[in-house]
Amino acid sequence: MTEKADVLVHGATGFTGGLVCDALAKRGMTYAISGRSMERLERLRDRIAKGGGAPPVELRVVDLERPSSILEVVDGRIIVLACAGPFVEVGEPILAACARLGVHYVDTTGEQRFVADASKKHQATCEASRACIVPAMAYEIAPADWACNLAADRVGGSPDTIDVFYSSRGANGANGGAATTRGTKKSIVRVLAERAPLQWIDGSLVVEASAEKMTSFALPNGRRLAAASFPSPEAIVVPRHTGARTVRTYMAMDERSVRTLHRFRKLAPSFVRATRLLVDRWVDRSPKGPEGSEREGTFTIVAEATKGSERARVAMTGSDPYGLTAELQVYAAQRALAGAIRAVGIVGPSVAFPPREAIAALAHTGLSLVEPA
Repeated sequence: MTEKADVLVHGATGFTGGLVCDALAKRGMTYAISGRSMERLERLRDRIAKGGGAPPVELRVVDLERPSSILEVVDGRIIVLACAGPFVEVGEPILAACARLGVHYVDTTGEQRFVADASKKHQATCEASRACIVPAMAYEIAPADWACNLAADRVGGSPDTIDVFYSSRGANGANGGAATTRGTKKSIVRVLAERAPLQWIDGSLVVEASAEKMTSFALPNGRRLAAASFPSPEAIVVPRHTGARTVRTYMAMDERSVRTLHRFRKLAPSFVRATRLLVDRWVDRSPKGPEGSEREGTFTIVAEATKGSERARVAMTGSDPYGLTAELQVYAAQRALAGAIRAVGIVGPSVAFPPREAIAALAHTGLSLVEPA
């Protein structure tokens, strides 16, 4: 029997999973792939081989209804790169297997509920097995987590508040117009339908409706944008390594949209839940993901920390969000193979991957740190 590869890409046949495999193959790394369909796994392997990259050395079908099959596929790995979503529906079995077996794990989720539930249910298991689980190692959350860590340091640690602001521009230059994959669309729908969206307020997790808060913030170039609050994994992971008393996340959009979302913030989740099946059918007919120039969107993430009279702003900028997500996953795999992941438990990216070191390693992607001198 062939020896197991140290790196497993789960959900490899999805759009983001395919990009992760391409990035591994480009470097000639040894890896295995898993998913629900052998036919699709074989097509992915053949595409990579035809393109001249290193194809996966193992193809493994995973049945999420059979925990024993998941454990068998995960056992013996050093790290699992999980790319199958929506994570609230299909992500837990793989994470739970890694936690039980002491296998390191990173994923591409941006779903707060998944991160919150995983942290509550599997932290003790990870600590016992010595697994390092890093959910949300994706383009939005990882750079934001690093920015929060650095901003907190600039005010001397344990800030009173950290506000995180997201801004994206599509390939056509439109604000908030970045193209998304089917998986991202479905995840967004589930976030909007969330019955108990969370923010970290005054030292505890508090249920707070999306768009409950309206504000504006400045980009590094001085331009101000309107923004509405929304639930994001930062509420779960950032307070642990920064000691922040309050952490709230915001999404930039035009002022009319901010006010509309705020006005209907109590009704929106029920409406989304009532129409979710119809929306999912529409999403299933949409393109698998952005291709070519559609991936050329840019983003800016700003973290603002306050402590008494002290204030610090740190920004992260980048482009091609899905390409960056793939590079983040590969970076995590490289660190795991080098034995450089020493954190234990379910942790934020800053705990497993020191911010300045990680940002420097990812400079080739265009990811940049912007902070005051």
